Amino acid sequence: MNPRIFLICLFAMLSAMICGAQDGTNSNAGVAGTGISNGQQEDDIISRLTGSSAGVSIEGPAVLFQRAMALPESEADAQMDELNGETEEEQDQDQNQDKPRVRGKQVGYRVQVYADNNVRSAKTEARQRERAIGSSFPQYGTYVSYASPFWRLRVGDFRSQYEAEKAAAEIKRQFPGYAREVRVVRDRVNVK
Repeated sequence: MNPRIFLICLFAMLSAMICGAQDGTNSNAGVAGTGISNGQQEDDIISRLTGSSAGVSIEGPAVLFQRAMALPESEADAQMDELNGETEEEQDQDQNQDKPRVRGKQVGYRVQVYADNNVRSAKTEARQRERAIGSSFPQYGTYVSYASPFWRLRVGDFRSQYEAEKAAAEIKRQFPGYAREVRVVRDRVNVK
């Protein structure tokens, strides 16, 4: 479950429970007028949320619930954005776009065309193959990477293995000299 959705649901449930506990009284007088301390009220809310008669099953340590109770909504949102690696600029860009988009990478498939650990020639060979494949297949992205000790050339951002297999067959047909090394690999791909 998405952590942001979980926190939003948790805050909504907590707000509803606090409003129900106050029975329509002024929110400033709710805790002070009852003679119940904040800690007791939080423990009461936590026990109602985790109890069997709550109608909603929430599993997790009480410490997390207490931390969620202690954070104002804006601070909780800021922490969630920080955990997700999202900045205010990215949020503004997302809000300005008409259609919703999924950012970042997801698990998918790429076609690995080259992998070698020869330090002197591997980088050069990977770049040469990248240019050749990039000019023949401009619709596929090419990615040269170094993960010690290997230089790799991977092609495409495919969501399914079937799409990657079709692209691999095209590459093998176009470049028969690379055919022995061409294979489909699972990788994190860019989402379009």
